[in-house]
Amino acid sequence: MEHQLSSFQEEEIHLRDYWRVIMKYRWTVVTMFIIVLVTVAIATFSMDPVYKATAQILIDKENPNILSIQEVMSLDARDVDYYQTQYKILQSRSLARAVIKSMDLAHHKEFADMGQEKGLVALINSIKESLSSLLHSLFPPHKGSQPSADLTPAEIQEREEGKLIDEFLDRLQVEPIRNSHLVNISFLAHDPTLSARVVNALADQYIQHNLRLKYEASIDASEWLNKNVGELKKKVESSEEALHSYKEENKIVSLEEKQDIIVQKLSELNTAVTDAKTKRIRLETLYNQAMKFKNSWEMLESLPSVMNNPLIQELKKNYITLLAEYTRESKQYGEKHPHIIKINSELTALRNRIQSEVQKIVDSIKTEYEIAVAQEKVLIDALNEQKEEALELNKKAIQYNVLKRDAESNQQMFEVVLNRLKETDLTRGLKTSNVRIIDRAEVPEHPVKPNKKLNLLLGALVGLFAGVGLAFFFEYLDNTIKTPEDLKRYLDLPFLGPVPHLDLAETAGLPCPEMIALHKPKSHISEAYKGLRTSVLFSFPDHGPKALLITSASPSEGKTITSANLAITMAQGGSRVVMLDCDMRKPRLHRLFSMKNERGISNLLVGQCQIKDVIQDGPVANLKVITCGHRPPNPSELLVSDRLGQILAELKEEFDHIIIDSPPLVAVTDSVIISRIVDGVILVIHGGVTSREVIKRGCDLLKNVKAPLLGAIINNIDLGKRSYYYYYQYYYYQYYGDGEQKVERRRRRRKRRVHEDAVAKIGVDESQEEEVESQQQLVRR
Repeated sequence: MEHQLSSFQEEEIHLRDYWRVIMKYRWTVVTMFIIVLVTVAIATFSMDPVYKATAQILIDKENPNILSIQEVMSLDARDVDYYQTQYKILQSRSLARAVIKSMDLAHHKEFADMGQEKGLVALINSIKESLSSLLHSLFPPHKGSQPSADLTPAEIQEREEGKLIDEFLDRLQVEPIRNSHLVNISFLAHDPTLSARVVNALADQYIQHNLRLKYEASIDASEWLNKNVGELKKKVESSEEALHSYKEENKIVSLEEKQDIIVQKLSELNTAVTDAKTKRIRLETLYNQAMKFKNSWEMLESLPSVMNNPLIQELKKNYITLLAEYTRESKQYGEKHPHIIKINSELTALRNRIQSEVQKIVDSIKTEYEIAVAQEKVLIDALNEQKEEALELNKKAIQYNVLKRDAESNQQMFEVVLNRLKETDLTRGLKTSNVRIIDRAEVPEHPVKPNKKLNLLLGALVGLFAGVGLAFFFEYLDNTIKTPEDLKRYLDLPFLGPVPHLDLAETAGLPCPEMIALHKPKSHISEAYKGLRTSVLFSFPDHGPKALLITSASPSEGKTITSANLAITMAQGGSRVVMLDCDMRKPRLHRLFSMKNERGISNLLVGQCQIKDVIQDGPVANLKVITCGHRPPNPSELLVSDRLGQILAELKEEFDHIIIDSPPLVAVTDSVIISRIVDGVILVIHGGVTSREVIKRGCDLLKNVKAPLLGAIINNIDLGKRSYYYYYQYYYYQYYGDGEQKVERRRRRRKRRVHEDAVAKIGVDESQEEEVESQQQLVRR
């Protein structure tokens, strides 16, 4: 059920729904339209014509640069906000005050009559003043605030001047032309000549204001420069003297040249130290090897410096030759031979010579190593000394550079100020401006306000939209049920049919005047009840409901009149019908039919009598009525008993239909109790009156007890209202008009099915055949 409700709420709203709302509140729309249109028309035709004069000026990006001199107070035209600043200056109060004084606008007729409005404006201002005085009387001003009566004449004049400036600025318009440096200045006035004069005066005053600002700035700059040029000169002399004294104290002629020499020496010493360190490492390695092999002549002879010595190579060569000769000769002559002894002595001499030369080479390696170590030390000491000298020079250079920069900056500042002073003195008398007038304002021939056609058109549109908006606002506030779509969308209830509004003047003087179905069976209201009867009869596929409960969510919705007319209509169709007045709190059925109410349903429930003792004849044939009887103090306790079910069972055997009138659902629980034992419940809704929340509450009460809710009737519909007329005209048109063929075919199928089922299941007798025939006639009609 909740899913169905959400789906109905999400239904698309059609244009006819909007049209229905507009037609429902058509007089609201028309009234709002007329009020707005008439108000706009009165205001438009009561307004004095307003003229608009426009002048065009050019604001250059930069000031004219005479003699290539950049003025000391030159406007920064590159700033993005420059032009916005100029627009605000054009709308400034100081410029407006200057124009007002130059043209003596305070005594001009248009501004002198500023407080004397006419027509609708005067009426509005009068209302404002009345409201203001009322607020002042209700909420008096604070003690600190000064009343106007205590103001001095000067303060009063200043206040009036402020009002005049405000009025002037309200009429002024400054409109920059896009993608250009042109600006349009416009002024609105009732006098066309005055509007042109004011615009031209404003442009002239703006140019004079610009020149005056430049001149005043140049004067201020000249005074400041004259004041500071002497001080800057003293600073230059003092800084140069301090630099010269520092150079003398530290004997600095040219600091840059001395720094270059020291840097060069450092580079050379660093290279020399690197070479000496490399040489020392090489000799140290050779020396360590020699010391390691000093006890082994063979290993010493394998040293590269020994092996590469030419003398040793020559000696070794001679030694090898002589040794070969010794070996050869000794085999021939023997070791004792004088020649062999001579060769042996020569070998010994050569061997000693080689060792002596090797020792000399080892000694030379040691000497070279010691010399390399000493040389490295000397070079490192020289490098460290040079570094200290460089650091000392850098320390002196820091202070030197500080003094030098100070002297140079003071000199530059002095030159700049001196040049600006000369330039300012030269350009002080120049009257040049970056603002020029391109087109002066001309006297306008046609007024710009009021635009009568546009105002009336806008008034008509605003009035129309305001009326439509008000109509939809009222519709939004209206939370009642008016159409079958409302039933489906908000309550998910079947629609059984509409019942138009009953005008009792049509049946005045007749007995039972509310019984329109009795007195005027061919009226449209009677036709509505007949349609309701048909809907009820076909609510079940096999047979119509026997016991019907007619109820409503709240009082005074027409459930009693609806139940009575429905019972009469059913009786006129040939069905045997009995009506029960179970509204034992406010019974009305006996008054409606002008019957006695001595005994009734309350007496039956307590067992004081039988049905035949309380049943009465109705106003038409086949209709019986059981009134309420005595009003019991405990209706709910009587209805909750099993006696009511027994009574309904007995009545079902004798009558075709039982119509039960009951109290409202939300007020008491009587209807909820009865709904459990009937075949169907019909909910009567007063169209356009009962709120959806109340109806939803009543439906929830019925659903909680699982009552057989057949649907709802929208009652008391005023077809004179176009909001209902359009919809229900469509409803009747579909029911009786062009859609009659489809509806008739559907009803004929239902008729045949009802007839066949009735004959097959219950074996109808002749009286039942007549009843079925009457229903068929009803369907055919």
